[in-house]
Amino acid sequence: MEHDFFKRYVQEHKEAFEDQALPPNMLGNILGNMRERQLIQERRKRKLTYTWMAVAASMLIFAGSYLFLSQETTVTTPPRQIASNNKNKVEAPVALPTEIVSAKTAVNTEKPKRLVAYQPNKEIYSGLADSLSVASRLNAILKAGSLPTLDQKLKTVLSKVFNEDENDNVRLAALEVLSKFAADKYIQQQLTAGLTKQKDPVIQLELIKVLGNSNNPETTDKLIAMADNPLTMDVVKDQVHYALLTKQQLQ
Repeated sequence: MEHDFFKRYVQEHKEAFEDQALPPNMLGNILGNMRERQLIQERRKRKLTYTWMAVAASMLIFAGSYLFLSQETTVTTPPRQIASNNKNKVEAPVALPTEIVSAKTAVNTEKPKRLVAYQPNKEIYSGLADSLSVASRLNAILKAGSLPTLDQKLKTVLSKVFNEDENDNVRLAALEVLSKFAADKYIQQQLTAGLTKQKDPVIQLELIKVLGNSNNPETTDKLIAMADNPLTMDVVKDQVHYALLTKQQLQ
């Protein structure tokens, strides 16, 4: 190593060696200068090495810090846990479109509609209760006559109209409807009571025709009482006698 420095030094100062006389202790001075330069260059090399080492260490520290922070960010966001038990299951809310949310809110804010109980034959009852219009009562009776069966409430209302309505035509129309269901025990009782209540001869004649074949002893007794009543018209008495005779022949 010293030989190389010496060779290079001689070449760089070749003219000085040729033109000038050698000073005393020339070789020692040359070697000393060479040694000093070598030390300076070694210090520079070590300084440069330390500088690069410092830079490398700084880069390692920066890279390590970046990786650490990245891992910490990943760890601090735990994944959603899916519990095996459905009661503890937590689901992330689903974002709904604005139109769906608005429609859902509108539906929830509506007041529940009040349920109206279905009332069968409502129009018939309303017509029968119209005491100011004979036409309304007759129309309601016609609607009742178109029904295949009568419920108990309608039987009761029609029987009341037959026995109590002030209009003869309304009572006669009610009798026509009730006569279709004369086999019904309740209706038969109401018609039998009509033998005493009804005073219109036309209604009496029609009522006798309906009940003439009845085997009910109460009906027979009322027919006999009608025939014996001096206020009963002869045409009505004749109809009663005919019904009683026919009933006796059938027995």
